[in-house]
Amino acid sequence: MRRRKLAVAGLVMVMTAAAGGCGAFGQSAESSQGAGGGGLEKTTIKVAELKIIDAAPIHLAIDNGHFKAEGLNVELSMGGKGSVNIDNVVGGSVDIGLSSYPPAIMPVAKKVAELKVVADAVSTTENLFMLVVKKDGAIRTVKDLVGRKIAVSSQGGIGELALRTQLKINGVEITKEQYISMPFPDMPGALERDDVQAAIMNEPFLTQTLQNSGVAKLLSPFSGSTADFPTSGWIATKKFVEANPKTVAAFQRAMAKAVADAQQRGVVEAAVTKYVGVPPNVASLMTMPTFPSSTDANRFQRVVDLMIETGELKAEQRVDMRTMVIDSK
Repeated sequence: MRRRKLAVAGLVMVMTAAAGGCGAFGQSAESSQGAGGGGLEKTTIKVAELKIIDAAPIHLAIDNGHFKAEGLNVELSMGGKGSVNIDNVVGGSVDIGLSSYPPAIMPVAKKVAELKVVADAVSTTENLFMLVVKKDGAIRTVKDLVGRKIAVSSQGGIGELALRTQLKINGVEITKEQYISMPFPDMPGALERDDVQAAIMNEPFLTQTLQNSGVAKLLSPFSGSTADFPTSGWIATKKFVEANPKTVAAFQRAMAKAVADAQQRGVVEAAVTKYVGVPPNVASLMTMPTFPSSTDANRFQRVVDLMIETGELKAEQRVDMRTMVIDSK
């Protein structure tokens, strides 16, 4: 199906840029003058990833020499979850962090931080996320979730918000207290112990759990109005972006090349096997996301709309995502 296929837009865009002198992520050919380290404000940056498929392109950018070609050294660290990465970005211990969009939008909406989307990471495809339950457990229908605990990677994160929309459609009310935050790898054990009765899982952990842990699919959070949804991105502070425009542009160019690399499924499978630690047979079966090649404020605005719809933000806190997208040069 179309949603199961990797987007080819990134490859087309990079090839077009090479032919026409316009870089991916809105960077002009002139901005390539920083390649090789010349003129970069910082030649070493600290980047926090997550142990999920969304991070595959940054490993490709390192392994394939794309950062090196830009004169940029990336010191990569592992964040526990997106909200932690955002806290570290705001605190200054990390320059750029991978996160789902709600934890990045929330401090902007509350006017406690100024953040920018440096690069988009992934958008959903069918079955990329799934709400799972024990195969022989008490949860058989969506209505059985009332009063039950649901594991999410981050409270108020993108998976939780999308699920809230689907539950509302099904006439099911779930309180905030029922959502329990934990890393994806911890969810199968929590289900087995009955610490939680359902879990929103992402790839590649979803496929691995379905194979090994006796769980069953219950609901797809990203379907209907939330299909093809932007879920995560690489975030920096406005201060960092404005102080280091050439460095940020170099990061974007390297990631654009990595996104082009990621259009080959086998390349992503190898990266996930190597860096996330899933077996090759799991990687070969997992659902692939779309790896977008550009930052699109209109697409990101859907996240803000979802946050308002679910009550995570008040209407007066609406963020215009054009203010969080780096202007094209």
